[in-house]
Amino acid sequence: MINYQKFNNMLEGKKEILSKNAHEIFQNLYSDYSYKFLFESKEISNIYGRFSIIGIDPVLHIHGKNENFYIQTLNERGKNFLEQIKKSGLEICDSLESNDHEIRGIIKSEENLFEETKRTRKKNIAQIIRIILNKFHLKKRTLLGLYGAFSYDFVRLFEKIEERLPPNETNDFDLFLYDTFVFFDHLKNQSKIIIYRKTKKEITENIQKINKKIENKKDKIMNYKITDPKFSLSKKQYEELVKIAKKYASEGEIFEIVFSNILKADFKGDPYSLYLKYRQMNPSPYLFYFDFKNEQLIGASPEMMVRVENNIVHIRPISGTVKRGNDPISDHENMLFLLTDKKERAELDMLIDLGRNDLSRICKPNLQISDYRFVEKYSYVFHTVSHISGELKDDFTAFDALISCLNAGTLTGAPKIAAMNFIEKHEKERRAYYGGVIGYLTFSGEMDTAIIIRTAHIKNQKLKFQVGATLLHRSNEEKEYQETINKAQAFLNTF
Repeated sequence: MINYQKFNNMLEGKKEILSKNAHEIFQNLYSDYSYKFLFESKEISNIYGRFSIIGIDPVLHIHGKNENFYIQTLNERGKNFLEQIKKSGLEICDSLESNDHEIRGIIKSEENLFEETKRTRKKNIAQIIRIILNKFHLKKRTLLGLYGAFSYDFVRLFEKIEERLPPNETNDFDLFLYDTFVFFDHLKNQSKIIIYRKTKKEITENIQKINKKIENKKDKIMNYKITDPKFSLSKKQYEELVKIAKKYASEGEIFEIVFSNILKADFKGDPYSLYLKYRQMNPSPYLFYFDFKNEQLIGASPEMMVRVENNIVHIRPISGTVKRGNDPISDHENMLFLLTDKKERAELDMLIDLGRNDLSRICKPNLQISDYRFVEKYSYVFHTVSHISGELKDDFTAFDALISCLNAGTLTGAPKIAAMNFIEKHEKERRAYYGGVIGYLTFSGEMDTAIIIRTAHIKNQKLKFQVGATLLHRSNEEKEYQETINKAQAFLNTF
């Protein structure tokens, strides 16, 4: 039975389904759509992991880089959304062109000084995202919204970062407006098809079509092959980076920094088959498969970037890492080492200070810190975490919270700007998606995002997987290199 509800100028249709397994349902759907995603969790808790979401058949593609942005329709439904956007505050654009299928424009970034409280409103192409969120804002809670990824370099729209490395092809943001979902509430053990359309007839026809695809299970043999894997930096070269980091820290230039290494390989076959293997090898609270049609992100991220729910902002910084043991006794010994090691404690304490500073810009006073140095267990490593939360100020939104927290200190170091400048100076190439953000911003103001780590990026039959370690003056060169291998081990085991 389909339940219909009025939803502003649209209708919301819901139909409960029997199947509860998100990745198996996605397997029956994904080959029929060019653009789609699966956000999944194998860590079911009140903190994260309660929901999984499948998105298919989006209506708009919104992407931008540097000063150029594009909004493109992906189907007939997208034309209605595009027409509404044309009527909404586009006077910010320095140049604008449009037709029935596309809006494209240029927004030149402001270089003048601005107040810290207004930093997130700085004139640049990111404000197109704000315009769309404002245009379709809804008071009633909804899944309707923007889903996709922000690259590591998205932060350059708001912060002055040195430019030493050659630019890459990765967009600053790559987002899609989705109106068709399969939604899973794991605590309630419920799964539903949820779609938004103009008429009940459209809803009925589309839900029946999707439900038929879900029920017709496909016995596909999916294969992939990863060949010629190589890290960009040798053990010796990475240890030299550790020495550089220790020098900067001892001289007071930084407190800590994250230098990374890139695994590159050739990839052939079905990217989703790689996801199925990886989720099995590395169960995580933020599992994702996002297909941009010509490239895919396949991730098992352990770390929330920032979440907003009921006007409360949450971040959960992770730092401090040790390898899992081979048995319960060695597991326990390794965990005790992690909890008693001063260097690992200092890493997390620094990130807690960073998080409090980030949230204080957009939250009311009285931030809350909980789960201090809570140990989270993953397939190959232990991490220590902490949880910071606060209530949004009245004039700020979830999008402001995201911008305020860029980029995550766990992927840059501290102070952030100095660390990012040193990363630009000493790493060999721009980070693309690594250290960026993946997730969603709904039209009713909710947001949930993860940091893009433990993630494979596949494009043009080439695969990249990037790993790093938090380095400070107490770091040991060989141990830090081994930490990057430990973090990559679950992915290496998919080969």
